[in-house]
Amino acid sequence: MPAMTKVILERELTLIKRRLEAVEEALAEEMSADDKAALEESLREHGMGKSVPFKAIRRRTRNH
Repeated sequence: MPAMTKVILERELTLIKRRLEAVEEALAEEMSADDKAALEESLREHGMGKSVPFKAIRRRTRNH
């Protein structure tokens, strides 16, 4: 492989990696914003007494 071709491919690979990192960061930020909104809504509902407390349920197994 000629040296010039290798340099061009390495530059292209670097650009692709940067684009991928930018997409990953954008997705992480979007998810965090959605999670934050869901948490705020849950806290509002809890404050208004609309939430249901979580209680662990133990299932009894029958021995037949």
